[in-house]
Amino acid sequence: MTTERAYWVAWSQAKGLGSVLLKRLHSHFGSLATAWQAEESALLEVEGIGLLLAAQLSEHRQQVNPDDCLAHHEEQGANFWTPADPDYPALLYEITDPPPLLYYKGRTELAQAVQTMPSVAIVGTREPSDYGQSWTRRIVQQLASHDVIVVSGLASGIDRYAHSQALDSQGLTIAVLGTGVDRSYPWNNRALQDRMAQEGLLLSEHPNDTPPDRTHFPRRNRIIAGLSRATVVTEAPLRSGALITARLANDYGREVYALPGSLDNPASLGCLDLIRQGAQMIWDDTTLIRDLGQIPQLDAPLLLAQPSTAPMASGSSTAQPSPLPTPAPADLSPDLATVLAAVTTDPVTLDYLVQSLNRPTGDILSSLLHLELEGLVTQTPPGSQTYQRC
Repeated sequence: MTTERAYWVAWSQAKGLGSVLLKRLHSHFGSLATAWQAEESALLEVEGIGLLLAAQLSEHRQQVNPDDCLAHHEEQGANFWTPADPDYPALLYEITDPPPLLYYKGRTELAQAVQTMPSVAIVGTREPSDYGQSWTRRIVQQLASHDVIVVSGLASGIDRYAHSQALDSQGLTIAVLGTGVDRSYPWNNRALQDRMAQEGLLLSEHPNDTPPDRTHFPRRNRIIAGLSRATVVTEAPLRSGALITARLANDYGREVYALPGSLDNPASLGCLDLIRQGAQMIWDDTTLIRDLGQIPQLDAPLLLAQPSTAPMASGSSTAQPSPLPTPAPADLSPDLATVLAAVTTDPVTLDYLVQSLNRPTGDILSSLLHLELEGLVTQTPPGSQTYQRC
């Protein structure tokens, strides 16, 4: 009998069916096995599946055998979970775009521990100051001594200090990679990654042998945020991937904290901006320990101010954004050009872009960050989750 696990693997390989739609498909039918047997017309009832995609999915089902698909995947030697497996972190599945396949290496019990023990993401710049390094270590040391799971991305800088301090303090830590769990990136973290595989847990949505790619790292930030009940940014400039993680945590209804720093330090400006928007401030190394027992449940109101889920236009919160005839610059990648085309001279919300483009939130935020750096889009007002063309 074909298992639900097999259907998760088979559906995950369907072209055009991203993690957002895959979760909607599962929610609509109650199981992916039921969805696999559904009529093509029934697929159209799932929000975001149109005529063309429904036809593609029907063709995919005719060409793919779920059992063969699962067997081939398991023969490759990689260890992985699907949401049908009991070890898949339920906390992670609560986000809007959970990874359908989660590859792992290390202490697998940590994946389930995030359900019963507090977990905190520690993220920040790859080039921290002495202040950022010192406070990251101080905060993590406190978390480790109180059995709080530290989650980060095993990048250079703040991530590295967070993981290494957690291990040095005999604490619990999980790293989410932008490569396969068998690949080391950056290379100078290879010794730490080997140690993490023994004493901590490595996770990735990418199969073994997947090399680094710049699009993988912003997307993995949603997994870091999804595994954590709170996210802490200890040091980050205004244009930082750590701020993407903070925004995602906010979108998922998780708490966001930031460590204040000097106005003279550009690497602290991102943290100060988060605090201006409403993030909790780290007052000392025991702030999180005191607050963890009071962190709201996952269905609590979002921390930061949220715009309407509908695109905003002058005079109406539900009006559709006006078309923009200006073409995208010729040197933009196809992904960036697609996001730019969806942003108009009238402000549009992040939620609108995620729904209309049917792409993961982290992917959209990464593209928007690139477009902001290119001077093509801007946040209106600054620090919001509403964007418009410059």
